[in-house]
Amino acid sequence: MNRTKVYSLMVATTVFFGACGGNPFAPKKHTPTGVVDRPAAQPTTTAEIAMDNLARAFNERDKELFETLLDQRYWFTEDDCLGNLVYNNDREEELEIMGTRDGSSGGILNTFRTVEWEFQLIERSTELGREHPMAYEGDPDGHPDEDWEVFRGRVEMLLLKTSDDGFRVNQIMTFKLRQGEDGLWRIVRWIDDPLVGDCGEIDTEEAAKAGLSLQLRAWSAIKQIL
Repeated sequence: MNRTKVYSLMVATTVFFGACGGNPFAPKKHTPTGVVDRPAAQPTTTAEIAMDNLARAFNERDKELFETLLDQRYWFTEDDCLGNLVYNNDREEELEIMGTRDGSSGGILNTFRTVEWEFQLIERSTELGREHPMAYEGDPDGHPDEDWEVFRGRVEMLLLKTSDDGFRVNQIMTFKLRQGEDGLWRIVRWIDDPLVGDCGEIDTEEAAKAGLSLQLRAWSAIKQIL
């Protein structure tokens, strides 16, 4: 077979396999293992979906999803057992605490290699707007023109840097959500009950009884550590 015929045969073969969808002489594509394609989070068309997405944001350390769940009016507070405010932060501070998208701030979702979140609902209610007028301009708890959905329950978190270096959170928390003009529900208030023994000291004996051998901390304390 002369060179012209051989060349023509090679061209015809290449065209044939190209039409069939691939070059048989090309190296096989490498398919990465251990990569899980997760479905996109559902739009928060209900307050319940928003709470489900909050759990997902923590368990998957998803900063982008977490950001979508915070209302522009978002306000976090934690009091001590005497009702004195011990810590608070707004939306922008919360995003810094959890970790910025560009990695410029480490944050909780970047620092801990393991983040586990579980929410056990205690009480579900609707907070009527007519019962919560604005006490002053900018009152974070005032919402006379809209009703908020409220979830109160126990949050258990495990935050680990290594297998034996990290924290546990076991605390009652209240989440209040409002519906935006786009129809989506977001967290507008996050309120932590105090985690204290003698009004200021964590009850280490009770923590031991509960099997919490890792360092037990209030959520507000962890937010201030990092």
